[in-house]
Amino acid sequence: MDVHTHAPSAAQSMTRWERLRTSKGWQRNLRHAGSYALLLAGSAFMLFPMLWIISASFKPGWQIFTQPPIWIPQHWEEVRAGSTNRMISLWQVEVDGEPQKVIELGVRRYTTVIDASKLQEVLSAPTDQLGEAAATDVNGITLNVREWATNGETRQVVALARGDGDTLIVADVAALQAAALRLPLDEVNGGDRAEILIGETEFRGRELAFDGSTLQVIPIGPESQLSVMGAPEIAASALLVPAESLSSAGFAQVGETELPLVAVEGLDGDYITLVSETWQPVIDEAEFDDKAFIAARAQMSETEIKPVNGVVMQVATYTPEDGAPVEVAVLVSGTTQSVVIPVEQATTLRLAQMGGLTSARGDQLNRIPYRVQDGFSEGGEGGETTSVALVGDTREMALVAPSAVVDEAFDVAPEAIQRAMYTQFRFDGYREALQTKVGETYFGTFFVNSFILVVLNAIGHVVSCIVVAYAFARLRAPGKNFFFVILLGTMMLPYPVTLVPVYEIFRDLGMVNTLWPLFLRSFFGNAFLIFMLRQFFMSIPRELEEAARIDGAHVLQIIRHVIVPLSKPAIATVIIFTFWWTWNSFLEPFIYLSSPELFPVSVGLNFFRDQYGTIFYDRLIAASVLSMVPMIVLFFFAQRYFIEGIQLSGLKG
Repeated sequence: MDVHTHAPSAAQSMTRWERLRTSKGWQRNLRHAGSYALLLAGSAFMLFPMLWIISASFKPGWQIFTQPPIWIPQHWEEVRAGSTNRMISLWQVEVDGEPQKVIELGVRRYTTVIDASKLQEVLSAPTDQLGEAAATDVNGITLNVREWATNGETRQVVALARGDGDTLIVADVAALQAAALRLPLDEVNGGDRAEILIGETEFRGRELAFDGSTLQVIPIGPESQLSVMGAPEIAASALLVPAESLSSAGFAQVGETELPLVAVEGLDGDYITLVSETWQPVIDEAEFDDKAFIAARAQMSETEIKPVNGVVMQVATYTPEDGAPVEVAVLVSGTTQSVVIPVEQATTLRLAQMGGLTSARGDQLNRIPYRVQDGFSEGGEGGETTSVALVGDTREMALVAPSAVVDEAFDVAPEAIQRAMYTQFRFDGYREALQTKVGETYFGTFFVNSFILVVLNAIGHVVSCIVVAYAFARLRAPGKNFFFVILLGTMMLPYPVTLVPVYEIFRDLGMVNTLWPLFLRSFFGNAFLIFMLRQFFMSIPRELEEAARIDGAHVLQIIRHVIVPLSKPAIATVIIFTFWWTWNSFLEPFIYLSSPELFPVSVGLNFFRDQYGTIFYDRLIAASVLSMVPMIVLFFFAQRYFIEGIQLSGLKG
C-alpha cells in the first residue's frame, strides 16, 4: 500500500499571528485606531492652550510664568512674621532623612579667590586649545577647571584673567591647591582695589584684612551660597524695627557659614535680620473717606514726628475757625492744603509691605492726589481683602529675631531646599478681577454692557433677517434675484472698506461714544444670516403656507404662526452666531467707544491689560476665562440646534 504525504499549503503554514495580521478586520481596526490616535493628538494640541489658561486662572501671579513651569496650581505655605501682615515663605529640606519645613534665616554668598603671595607662575593659553570650564571640587575648594591640550599632552588649568588677543591667563590646578581660598563675597567686594603683579602679568584684585594681616587676592569664582534655615516658630518672635536703628554686632557661626548679627537701638541683646525692605503707611479707604478732611496749612501748627497707632507720622495741631484745636495726623501733604485725620480716629492706620502695593490707582480729594490699593490682603491663606489708601512717607524697616534662634539653625546648599507647597485651586484671581477698579468702573460693568449688546443685536438680527429672508425665499417681485446677488456681494467687501463711511455717518448723528452704533445696524439685517435663513425657508413645504392663506392669514401671520415655529433650529443658529460675533467683537467698540463704563468685555479686557497686565497676570487670565464662560455655556446647551440649523439650511437652493 502506497502512502502519499502532502506538503501543507501556504495558508496552512501561516501562524495564527500572521493570519490575524493579514486579515481585513485587523487592517480595518488598525486604520480606525490610527485615525482615532491622530484625532486625539490633534484635539490635545488644540485643547492645550485652553486647559493652560484655565489652570493658570487658579494660580497666584508668580506661578504663571515661573521656570520650571508649575502645571497644577499650588499654594506656597507661609507663616506670619510676628504681629505684622508680612508672611514668610516655608521651605522643605531633608533633615536626618526626614522632610522638615523651615524658614530661611539668611543667605551668604561665597567666591573662590587666589592668594597672590602663594602663586608663583602663570601661563598664557590660546582659547582654541582650552576645553569648557567645569566646576570641580579640589581639596574642598570649587574651581572652574579646564582641559588644556598642548604639546601632545593634556593638563588641568584654571583661567585667571583674559590675556592678549585670543588667549587666557591660566595656572595649573596643582599650583592653585595651596593658593585657593573660599571667602564671603561681601568681604571680597568690600576690599580695596589692588594691582597685583605675578611674574610679568598684572591682575586686578582686592586687598583684604585677613587674620590680622593684609591679604592680596584675585577673585576667580565660581560663586556659591549657603542658606541658613530655622524652625517656622522663629517667625512668631519677629519684630518690625526701623532699618536705621540697626548696627553691626559681628557674626554667629552656623555650620560652615556665618550669619550676621545686629544690635537694635533701644532693645537688649543681639538679633538676626530676617528681611529688610520698604514699608508704607496705609489706612482703610472707608475710614479715609469718612474721617479724613482738608485742612489749610495756615490753620495748622508746625508738624512733628510722632507715633500714631504704632506708625510714625507727621502730626500737627489743627485749629478750625469755629472749634477747639485738635491733634491731627497728616495723611497727604499739599502746598497750601493737606489731607489730615484726627489722631484718635486713625484706628486702621498701619504699616504694609510695599511689595503688596504695586498696583495702586490714582484718586484725589479736593484736587489733592493720593493713591489707593484695591484688593489689599493682610496676608495668610483666605485672608480678607480691602481697599487701602497710601498715606504718609515710606520707611525702610527690618524684621529681626533674637540671636538665640541660631542655636537650632543649620546651613544647607540651595539645591537641597525646595518650596513647601501643596495643590490648591484658588479663586482669588476671579474675585480680585471683579473687585479691581478699571478706570472709573469695575469688570462686572463690561459683562453687563456685552449682554446688553448681545440681546439688542439678537433681537435686531432675528426680526430683520426673518422678514428679509422670507421675502427672498417666497415673495414674487421683479428683480428679486438680482437684489439677492447684490446682497451676497456685500459679503465680499472687506470690513475696513465700509468702516470709515459708516463711522462718519454715526459721528454726524452724534452717536460716537454711545452703544447705538454697536447694535443699530443689526435691525437692518445681515447678509450671511439672511442667506442662511432663506435656504432654510425654501425647504419648508409651500402647502403649509397655502393652507394658512386659505384660512385668511396674511404674510406677517404666516411668518409668525407657520415659518417661525418651523424654523427654531435656524433661528437658534442666528442667535448663536449673533452672540458669538457680538461677544467677541473688538474693533468696532474700540473705535466707537472711549468711556470705560461703556466698554464691552472684549475692549474691557484690553483696557484691563493696559492698566494691570504686567502686574496682575492672575487677574487678567481669570478675567479672560470669565469672558469665555458665556460662549462655552451657550454652545454646550444650544449645540443641537446649531448643528441642526446649519445642516438644514443647505438642503434646498
